[in-house]
Amino acid sequence: MKTKPITTERMRAVELNAEYLGITHSVLMQIAGREVARVITSQEKVREKNIAVVCGLGGNGGDGMVAARYLDEAGARVEVFLLGSESAISNPDTVSNWEVLSNLNHIPTSILKTESSVKRCTAILEADIVIDAIMGFGLHSRLREPLLTAVKQINKGKGVKYSIDMPTGIDSDSGAVHGDAVKADHTIALHAPKVGITKAPEFGGKIHTVSIGIPAEAEEICGPGDLIVFNRPRRSESKKGDSGRILVVGGSDVFSGAPALTGMAALRAGSDLVTVMVPNPVVTAVRSYSPNLMVESIASRILIPDSVEEILEQAANQDALAIGPGLGRDQQTRLAVLSLVKDLVTANTRMVIDADGLKALADSDLTLNPESTVITPHWGELSIILGGDLGDPDSLENRKGQALRAAKKFNTVVLLKGHIDVVAHPDGSIRENRTGVPAMTVGGTGDVLTGIVASLLAHGRGAFNAAVAGAYVSGTAGEYAYAKLNDHITATDCIEEIPFAFLWD
Repeated sequence: MKTKPITTERMRAVELNAEYLGITHSVLMQIAGREVARVITSQEKVREKNIAVVCGLGGNGGDGMVAARYLDEAGARVEVFLLGSESAISNPDTVSNWEVLSNLNHIPTSILKTESSVKRCTAILEADIVIDAIMGFGLHSRLREPLLTAVKQINKGKGVKYSIDMPTGIDSDSGAVHGDAVKADHTIALHAPKVGITKAPEFGGKIHTVSIGIPAEAEEICGPGDLIVFNRPRRSESKKGDSGRILVVGGSDVFSGAPALTGMAALRAGSDLVTVMVPNPVVTAVRSYSPNLMVESIASRILIPDSVEEILEQAANQDALAIGPGLGRDQQTRLAVLSLVKDLVTANTRMVIDADGLKALADSDLTLNPESTVITPHWGELSIILGGDLGDPDSLENRKGQALRAAKKFNTVVLLKGHIDVVAHPDGSIRENRTGVPAMTVGGTGDVLTGIVASLLAHGRGAFNAAVAGAYVSGTAGEYAYAKLNDHITATDCIEEIPFAFLWD
């Protein structure tokens, strides 16, 4: 249970992460319904009181149906009203709980499909207690009938009004009223108050926050719920480039594979167009990896300060950059990276800095932007950029502390790679990623992670969100590759599994 208000997207993510951990939606619904009844019985003398439970077709309606059983057990005279057709119930757990009620003679149920049928339902007007279980959180558009009429009838009723999670009609993020809204005497917030209720206090009444069994780890891990903001379907009118243009800056006269792997991973993570800029000696090699990559030459043997201007020209047309894979550690390259990154920060460009690009940050006073920048060190690279011995690398608490230290020092999101990845934001937010397998120690998997994070950064949903989701996808792709090939996986095997890592349900 949390007291800090939560957004709709974050609540959906936490619920899905809880399911990933084995806490099913059905379990959460049973606990939510019980907690709703507990709050009501602690506030009211319910024995022999008439209680009308007005239910929608989604999960909120299911919560109300469960609460009805507990209130019946407490001695209340409970009646449940379903707004709409049984066949239109959208949540399978709500279907199950409606079927339970249908088997009970003690709790009358009625189906109200139309505006007129709601108006004729005098029980809602006359009940001693009315439970609003119509919409809950997630409303972002005007209420339709018969829901709008039900809201008006609830407000006309004489009974004490309880809303489950959110008063129906209130936008759970903006607090806007969509047509009309229940003026609740009490709102029972599930897991955490929703941001919208803090912006519309005149509708919420007294707020009671209850635990519904979501484990703390669901808030702390990188999980499938963190993909929600990146898994939106593409618009039918989408055109080439709308889903991300990525520029990879890497390679040297020695290294060609790393930037190619980063680019191919970005494509598999959903980006439309990926350009790889590498020094002239490895242009042909990088082109040979995949015809899907667009390859541009840096007119030098390695990245040098004179190359920065042409990279900035390319960057102006991109949604995100990945800087560092295979660059090498020449002093001229280090100066070029520092100059390039400084200009990109000034331009508020989204970027991931990895590998040799990271090492260039050592002993610098460069300040990044935590809304648009991610750095992805492993423990050794973190030691270099922080300048010294960091203590026990196997202590998760130490890893968290050092990742947060780096996040604050460079004012950026840090994705510290390891058997448990740590994602840290300078504001103190920390997440753990437990996906992945030991076989991912094979060369190139870090470059794959960089490409995934760059692709997600291009969506513009924040660097922290991109790093959290990217860590989960990279590790999960590795798990899928391992399931097929055991310890004999390569980085390209992981790339091929990236699309399936987005599909968890």
